[in-house]
Amino acid sequence: MSSTDPITEDRRAEAHEHMVHHALLERERIEKSSRIREFVLGAQDGLLVPLGVVTGMAAADPGTSVILVAGLAEAVAGSIAMGSGSYLASEAEESLYKAEIADERDEIITDPERETAELALVLEEEGLPRAEAETVARGLAANPNVFLRTKVQKELGLSPDAGGAALGDALVVGITYLIAAIIPLWPYAVMPISEALPVSIVCTLIALFALGVIKGTVARQKRRWSGIQVLLIGGLSAAIGYGIGHLVTSIAG
Repeated sequence: MSSTDPITEDRRAEAHEHMVHHALLERERIEKSSRIREFVLGAQDGLLVPLGVVTGMAAADPGTSVILVAGLAEAVAGSIAMGSGSYLASEAEESLYKAEIADERDEIITDPERETAELALVLEEEGLPRAEAETVARGLAANPNVFLRTKVQKELGLSPDAGGAALGDALVVGITYLIAAIIPLWPYAVMPISEALPVSIVCTLIALFALGVIKGTVARQKRRWSGIQVLLIGGLSAAIGYGIGHLVTSIAG
């Protein structure tokens, strides 16, 4: 079939079937998988920040109850702070996107010929011959909604359907942070401080590696390398936090 031949009804039906049973389901899966960013952010901070707090306090040995109270207080406060911070950041980003899309809509209404010419130039830069680029641009401009969506995607690099994820992102970050914080804290609830300290560190490092493996699985990366990557970054952060905490404790003591 040449590029100028009309699309047959059979091909249209086949394409529709593929969109319903594959493309749309794939889009939904990818949108859910994109939350891996919030999951990793919440889990890694939920592991490392409480670990830094309880490890630094363990060096001063103020007592198990004091360490647990401080760790739990940090876990709850950190969960709220991370969740609210994620919400505000996502909301601001969504507001910016909406404003940019609104500006593009106004420009189309104010000067449709210029906007059509701009889209033709973009299509030409992407490889279409000038005549075809102008024909496609004018065809899209005949439908204002399609024209706007195409302009937003091609010129602004934005998804016209973006937005509405601020609350979901915040919940993923906050809840993940709170759950992850249990890992470095639980040893202090059942062991003496001298035994809980190494167990807490080892459990956190194992959890960091597992987090990296999960990230690699979802993001279709090499799972082992992804696990090592998160482990190294998290381990380095934990070591720096422990060093600073130990130094401050020594100076204060």
